[in-house]
Amino acid sequence: MEPETKQSVYHSAPFHAAGTAMMSFKPINSIHQHLCAFHVYSQDRSRHVEAHHYCKHLSPDFHQCIIYDSDSPNAKLIGIEYIVSEKIFTTLPQEEKKFWHSHKYEVESGLLQLATKSLVPGPAADAAEQPAMLELQKTYGKTIHTWAIDISPELPLGPPNLMVSYTADGQGPPEHMVQKRDAEWGQDTAAKRELRKGYLPPYEKADGADEWEKTGRGVKFNVNEVFQ
Repeated sequence: MEPETKQSVYHSAPFHAAGTAMMSFKPINSIHQHLCAFHVYSQDRSRHVEAHHYCKHLSPDFHQCIIYDSDSPNAKLIGIEYIVSEKIFTTLPQEEKKFWHSHKYEVESGLLQLATKSLVPGPAADAAEQPAMLELQKTYGKTIHTWAIDISPELPLGPPNLMVSYTADGQGPPEHMVQKRDAEWGQDTAAKRELRKGYLPPYEKADGADEWEKTGRGVKFNVNEVFQ
């Protein structure tokens, strides 16, 4: 068989099926949580992205998530997020904390949601969310998007971007994005906000998170070439 013919098999369905049968995907298979939220660029808070997080809890204090732009089989991998408990966040150096955001408002506003399957009834999904939201309300995230999907949908161009979250009403995301997400997933963000008022305790986030609120400055990664 000629090399070109052999290579042509690479993108075929049989070759993909063989790979699935022959190889292990243990890190991917250990993912057990799908969260949907919205991210905003640290350096440009007019740009918002729907983000689907597929997460693994390495410990009660540390989660790691891979982020896609949707839940479709051909979804684009756009970034990662590390999530830590308040216990870990408070131990971080002050210079490091500027990369981290709180989840308090995301949870309390209803913007952060468990993305359950369509066959799961709403009341069951709301019940399943309660342990997760009680936990996530007091956590902190460091999110890096490697693909600026909103301006470069075809290819991941340019340096990575620090993404942050929202801390108060009026910051976004645009209402049409929330409505689109709710319609696609059969959710009601406003109703979740009211429901969560009934079970989330008062919580004051730790000092050092959401540094942009105090400084008015975002973080932008620049490329610096160095001699090897």
